[in-house]
Amino acid sequence: LNLDDKKGFDGRTLLLLTGWTDYAFSSDNLAASQSGKSLFLPKLQVKNKRGEWQTIIDSIGISVGRPQTLVVDLTGKFLSDSREVRIVTNFKTFWDKIAVGTSKQTEVKTTELKPAQANLRERGFSEEIKHGEMIAANYDKVLNDGRWKYFSGAFTKLGAVNRLLEAVDDVFVISKTGDELTLSFDALPELPANRKYTFLLFADGYSKEMDINSGSPDAVFPLPFKQMKKYPYAANEQFPMSEEKRRIYDEYTTRTVKGFLPRI
Repeated sequence: LNLDDKKGFDGRTLLLLTGWTDYAFSSDNLAASQSGKSLFLPKLQVKNKRGEWQTIIDSIGISVGRPQTLVVDLTGKFLSDSREVRIVTNFKTFWDKIAVGTSKQTEVKTTELKPAQANLRERGFSEEIKHGEMIAANYDKVLNDGRWKYFSGAFTKLGAVNRLLEAVDDVFVISKTGDELTLSFDALPELPANRKYTFLLFADGYSKEMDINSGSPDAVFPLPFKQMKKYPYAANEQFPMSEEKRRIYDEYTTRTVKGFLPRI
């Protein structure tokens, strides 16, 4: 990308990248590893004073699963008068729109909202709609034709699950394929005409796939946890189960599901 019209401009410069990433699954990663290859996240490079490309950001992140916009702050990061930038990765990424923002930062007030209600229910699967290589979900059409496999094991019981979502604490809502977690929040006061709300959803958790080359792909357990070095974790690591966590899991993890696949 050549941001030549910004040459000499040293003010606030944001790169706005809208697209989506078709990320690899475990079998893809295994095949790449056996071929001596490995994935690396998108890194951003600019030209230095010798005219060479130099990495200034090791990872700008990825837009996973659906079109999203990544914001990359380039303020003060250019290494020469050049305003050429490039993104280097071997992830399969589709960029739909790239823009540059130079507006000044306005005053921002952050308010954290806890869900007034959080409920887990069985819903089914949204119809898939293909847009070229991208697959989107049609939420208005639900399919219950058993098209997805599911793990054997203990899952969170249906109903209110607010207690499990209060903090990042290795206490999880364990949902199976076809489940839906619905959240509702108390209404916020009306803003003056020159202000507006922007809503960001913070979610912290793990997704587990049933690829045959994934870790324990036939069962829910073992549970992941924040400090684990890898998954499945080694024998010298264990889930940090306290008496309070055990009591909560015993109360909520009561929905037993038996998968239709034999154990691996």
